[in-house]
Amino acid sequence: MAKQVRLNSSGDFINIEQHFKLVAGPGAGKTRFLINHLSNVRSNSKRLGKNKKIGCITYTNSGVNTIIERLNDSSNNIEVSTIHSFLYKHVVKPYLWVLKDLNFPFDKLDGHEEPKHGFTFLTEFKSKTKQGYLTDEKELGKALNKVRWMFNENKELQPGFYKVHHKKVGKYFLKEESCLKYKELCWEKGIMSHDDVLYFGYQLLKENKSIREVIRAKFPYIFIDEFQDTNPIQSEILKMLGEKETIIGVIGDPAQSIYSFQGASIESFSEFTLEEMVTYTITDNRRSANEIIALANHVRSDTEFEQYNPDNKSNGKLKILVGNSLKAYSRYMESYNQDTSDWCVISYRNKDAKNVTMDSSKEKQAADLDLFYEDNERGRMIYFILSALEYGVQMQVKEALKLLKKAYRKVEAYDEREAISDLKWLLDNYSDIYEASLKEFYNQYIYGRHGVKQKVQRGKYKEIYERTTFKEFSYMINIIDDVSLYKTIHKVKGEEYNDVFLVLTNEKELDFITSPDIKKEDNRVYYVAITRTMMNLFINVPSLDKEKEKQLEALGFSVERVV
Repeated sequence: MAKQVRLNSSGDFINIEQHFKLVAGPGAGKTRFLINHLSNVRSNSKRLGKNKKIGCITYTNSGVNTIIERLNDSSNNIEVSTIHSFLYKHVVKPYLWVLKDLNFPFDKLDGHEEPKHGFTFLTEFKSKTKQGYLTDEKELGKALNKVRWMFNENKELQPGFYKVHHKKVGKYFLKEESCLKYKELCWEKGIMSHDDVLYFGYQLLKENKSIREVIRAKFPYIFIDEFQDTNPIQSEILKMLGEKETIIGVIGDPAQSIYSFQGASIESFSEFTLEEMVTYTITDNRRSANEIIALANHVRSDTEFEQYNPDNKSNGKLKILVGNSLKAYSRYMESYNQDTSDWCVISYRNKDAKNVTMDSSKEKQAADLDLFYEDNERGRMIYFILSALEYGVQMQVKEALKLLKKAYRKVEAYDEREAISDLKWLLDNYSDIYEASLKEFYNQYIYGRHGVKQKVQRGKYKEIYERTTFKEFSYMINIIDDVSLYKTIHKVKGEEYNDVFLVLTNEKELDFITSPDIKKEDNRVYYVAITRTMMNLFINVPSLDKEKEKQLEALGFSVERVV
């Protein structure tokens, strides 16, 4: 049985030459622990040098930026990245040519992304797999984007779906055997997804001892933050590297495992082990007030892991606002958001968080508009340009420029300089664009530039573009590392706010409080949501029966009905 040790706080130091697993809940200071451990290894290890580094891996680009900022100028000998970036840079890009019988145009090997396929690709896929009856291109595109590599019963990787409903296309289901054809078609065209990076990374390391030795020589230490989000392929890669020479350290919280649709699970975290690995735990929570921690302990329903605040911070507020989300949000802003600018609106789905500022009828007409699959080339151009603008507003410039180049991919002379100029111009006019209709936006900001010769003047989309504003459509744009004040629970992981305003769509979703079961993923998602707050939690629900109201009041909530 693995050795288990309880730490007093995130400031404690541990043995730097031993595999470890740290289990720590919300607000325990996991990032602080990681930064201290990185500094400790860097200062005391005898195994680092000019060409030997500590690999520090976290789940998102925003997580990468947070760690780099916290390290200040101590990042020499420490390479911080996502798992996909790490594998691509050190394994896939330099060694992909080693794999036999791979039809991939290596001259097109230029990074990795989540592909969004157009009609030409989908038509070719349907033809090659004899699935011409899949006529809903939008649903087919969504299904193909959910194809994932996973281990079969023979411990071999094959593409498929983690959820049965992911392969549904209209009234049909995508053939499982066509998933490999899909991957091969992508590779023929030089398209590599994030998931493919894991596949190629695993295959290269598994089949080539020399590549494993090179990575171990480069990285005598590899530490992984947010390990509860790791899928089985990533776990197996780490086990291979940790067999000798490289020290592996993993940090996370099984109660915050919320990415089952990507293969992550509580079991992947709890069952991960290496020879002589030590498991450490931290049970304090310095982030949240006692009232929030008491609720979190109740929802976690784990008597062996109860958190407490060592500073005994109290006076946190638990409030249920019953009624329309727009009205509830207005009540929060008018009556309760008086002493802080540190707040966030979150929900399970992206649009539910962002729609607290917009009439639901307008949200419906925007939600019905998927420009990538509608209005042909013009629709895709608008989609890419508006998406680029939203990324630009959040200062994710690299992604914004990439999207602009996709919008004008048929313009021969369109290069990085043109994209930068366009992005600056669009951002300078953002306030006007934000309130404009899509028709006004197209006619004023796209027509007449880069060879676009026709305005929106007639046709079936004219009326749709006239009645849909950019503001309404922008709520449908999915920003990967969202830094806005309105976002999904999945995107708020690792963050903290003085106030959290959680939007629920029905009172059944309150079961995570009234009937807690942390083994259910939905419960874990809402557990993440409520533990983002330091002081005040506001939950909006459209309706609430008297029995649930009494249960919530018994747990410390006050209930207010807004009209």
